Amino acid sequence: MLTIALQTLRTRFTLFIGTFIALSLGVALISGTGQVLDATRKQDGPAAAGRYDAADAVVRAPQSYSVTFGSGDGAYEETRTGTRTHRLDDAAEVAGRVAAVDGVARVVVDRSVPAQLLDGADATAVSTARAWPAAELAPYLLSDGREPAAAGEVVLAPAPGAEAGARVGDRLALLTAQGREEVRVVGIATRTGPAEPEGAATAFLTEDALAGLDPAPAEADAVAVFAEPGAAAGTVADAVRAALPDSPLAVHTGSGKESGTVGANRAAALDEVATLLAIMALIGCFVSVFVVSGTFAFSIAQRRRELALLRTVGATPTQVTRMVTAEAAILGAAASAVGCVIGVQGSDGITAVLRHYGMAPADMEVPVSVPVLVISFVIGLAVALAGVFAASRRAARVRPAETLRESDTDTKVMTRGRWITGSLFLALAVLLLIQLPRAGDDGAVVISLVLTEILVVAMVAFAPLLVPPLVRVAAWPVAALTRFTGTLAADSARAAVRRTASCAAPILVTVAVAGSLVSMSNATSASAVDDERTHLRAGAVVESGTRIGVPEAGVRELGGLPGVRSASPVEVTSGFLVGYNALIPSGVGAVDPARLADSFELRAADGDLAGLRGDTVAVSRTLSAQAGWKTGDEVSLRLSDTTALKLEVVAVLDASAGLPGALLPRDTLRDAAPGLAAGRVYLALDEGADAARVAGGADAVAREYGAAAFDRESWLERSAADSEREGRILVLVLLGMALLYTGIAIANTLVMAAEQRASGVLLLRRLGATGGQVLRSVLWETLTVVVVGGILGIAAAGVTVLGMSRALDGAGGASFPVPWAEMGGVLGGCLLIAMIASLIPTVLQLRSTRTPRPKAVTPPPGPGRPPAPQEVEPPVHSRS
Repeated sequence: MLTIALQTLRTRFTLFIGTFIALSLGVALISGTGQVLDATRKQDGPAAAGRYDAADAVVRAPQSYSVTFGSGDGAYEETRTGTRTHRLDDAAEVAGRVAAVDGVARVVVDRSVPAQLLDGADATAVSTARAWPAAELAPYLLSDGREPAAAGEVVLAPAPGAEAGARVGDRLALLTAQGREEVRVVGIATRTGPAEPEGAATAFLTEDALAGLDPAPAEADAVAVFAEPGAAAGTVADAVRAALPDSPLAVHTGSGKESGTVGANRAAALDEVATLLAIMALIGCFVSVFVVSGTFAFSIAQRRRELALLRTVGATPTQVTRMVTAEAAILGAAASAVGCVIGVQGSDGITAVLRHYGMAPADMEVPVSVPVLVISFVIGLAVALAGVFAASRRAARVRPAETLRESDTDTKVMTRGRWITGSLFLALAVLLLIQLPRAGDDGAVVISLVLTEILVVAMVAFAPLLVPPLVRVAAWPVAALTRFTGTLAADSARAAVRRTASCAAPILVTVAVAGSLVSMSNATSASAVDDERTHLRAGAVVESGTRIGVPEAGVRELGGLPGVRSASPVEVTSGFLVGYNALIPSGVGAVDPARLADSFELRAADGDLAGLRGDTVAVSRTLSAQAGWKTGDEVSLRLSDTTALKLEVVAVLDASAGLPGALLPRDTLRDAAPGLAAGRVYLALDEGADAARVAGGADAVAREYGAAAFDRESWLERSAADSEREGRILVLVLLGMALLYTGIAIANTLVMAAEQRASGVLLLRRLGATGGQVLRSVLWETLTVVVVGGILGIAAAGVTVLGMSRALDGAGGASFPVPWAEMGGVLGGCLLIAMIASLIPTVLQLRSTRTPRPKAVTPPPGPGRPPAPQEVEPPVHSRS
């Protein structure tokens, strides 16, 4: 049977080309996604260049922390490194003790202040201000001009490979959390040696000028140590450690001199990429397995007469099963190998898309991962064997008498296996629908994705029951408008149930997965905007366009504008809530509850927001459920620089209203994280004030601080547009490859169906049908198949969305706009691909039936010889 399998593959390769393409592309989808996912675990970033390359040792505060969860044998730890430098206290005292150590030549106290240089209303690339003496740590050297000598003078050091953005003598505005001041560029510095990993641009000031801008001048990022000539760095570092016996400070040499914030930020970005890719891989794996299994089953169904002939000549059911399985194994191995090669190239394309949308680091690389390729190859082979398993059993049951079968009418397609599979997955779908309301927001999204796939499998299993009535509904308009071709198409689609179901299957999975993802994305965006619209009372909103924010001086100016009753700033940073079993990432906001009440109508599901003062925190209901925090609990929160806060929960908010999930009093957060400035300022207006006029005045002030102002309606429209754009980008990344693959699968399946339909096309021509009538019948049948697949896909997506709406309604309300445009585009694309894939093979088949007729040689009529018969043209129906 292996020999027969090889001969069949070699002589009838066109029969298997569709399955080969589907399987190879499926493996390419899995291997490409898998390699990028595997690469996220290996992206440690460059370690050679750093901020303190010229120093021999660095003294700094701890930059990471560990939290233990559980107890006994079940205890486990989570360790995090800060994404913002944790500064050391009493820098001058530490520097004095270190400078007195034998072997230390000198020390440099390194301070950094978040800063932005503004040229008019435009922000330059500068993101940090430092004192000029710290320039030697990298080191930076002057390439033009001179060093700063007085307040108001600055030396620019552009990011590696970038232009300075200004010239010596230019006057710019320096923006920090302390305010805005005019400065003059007196020099341009460039880094010698390798570039810093973060590639940050820096503004160097005098030490006194920087101290005046630092909200905590007693603190510093680090104390850099330069050893005396001939002294080993390790020996000096040991001596410094001995001089700080009771201090939590650490002394580092080599690669440990860096704070680790660059790597932590990179790891955080890659964690998000990994989560995205995991969902992408789940969708891709399901789609590929689904399509390949259906394609195998369809190809076996096309060969029933061939298999019956083998049974006629004496092949046993076991031999037929072995032959079909051997074909699948050979085809699966070849297609998986090709898919792995394509996947290696495709991984670069996935990474390029992620980089383009800012979802992955710009320097992320994807090396070839042999383990991932091996796993993908094995999955491809397993899918091939699994896909042919049920089909091989049907092949073994083919009776020899089926060699006489001419009709495409399917009988007994609703097998026992279909009943079992469909019932099992339908029961599982019902169970997930019951569990959805208890899953919470994040859990509901994950369960909904799985639910969609389960419903697709259930619908495909019950296709023989669902297809006939759906075909009647879908084909009725066409049959009513045409006399023959519409009815013929409907009868053909109903009779060949397996062919119709197989052609509708990739359309079903495309519409279902796309519909559920687009609907959930739109619902998330719309719900967030509705939440903000419902609770926002402010008449205008000022949003910072820089990473610095709007300083307190700007907030005071905004609050003093005519028509403004109060200005409510919201400073935002990030951190981790120490939950009952994990660290929960969250935005952390600093607010003034008294002023916030003017701009927001916030309701507490539990507790009272008025109690937000001192060491307290208010959290959203979603975060409360995730972290297990309740009103009155004493909880822990870690800021992005690892600072630990002990807080009391005073309120659980019913809605977030566009604010961070965790809210602290301004004084509390600003004491723990000096230097924060308002990312947004909400302006509550006087009674009768013109919102547009106030927003215009606020915008003039905001531009001085690199910000912009909007009236309430403009802000909500902007927020909705931004949210919708982000959602569409996310859906595009998640669905891009899967939709491309399903598009190819639709074409592949319909081309295979066209080959099966070839005998019917020939029969129609023999019965007198014109080429146009044949094409129209194929066109109507294809349209019917697309409508059937679209109905089933919309039904699966609809059930998922309804289930998720129940879950989110229970979690605080949700809005579910119908994505008419998106779904119209998906269905239109499916229809276009299906039409092309059906009509082109049919046109070729029609050309092959136009065989030239030999001219009959007839003798001239004579006595006793009847005249030659005249050829009669077949009837042509004027109406089709």
